[in-house]
Amino acid sequence: MMDIAIIRAGQMHRYHLRQVVVGDGRRPARTPLVQAQEEAGVPAGRWMGRGLPVLGLAGGDVVTEAQLRNLFGEGGHPHADEIEADQLAAGKKPAAARRAGRSGGG
Repeated sequence: MMDIAIIRAGQMHRYHLRQVVVGDGRRPARTPLVQAQEEAGVPAGRWMGRGLPVLGLAGGDVVTEAQLRNLFGEGGHPHADEIEADQLAAGKKPAAARRAGRSGGG
């Protein structure tokens, strides 16, 4: 059986987190990503590629839900939350911290 869904701009990450990462099934609401993947018999996603060191990622590391949200949902760096927190702790203004999280730089 095939489902057809309308995906509007800004919703792709939700579709990806609710269905694709659990083998095109349906992820139960409020179920942690790792648990939903285990229950669906789908292995956790892992980072791969030569450019990972530039992003501060290691090949083979598990892709987290927050990283997917930052990358696909926000269009930012996978570690945007940590980058923004570091920038704010260093005394940067919130807008500058957000920009740094989106670009992955300081």
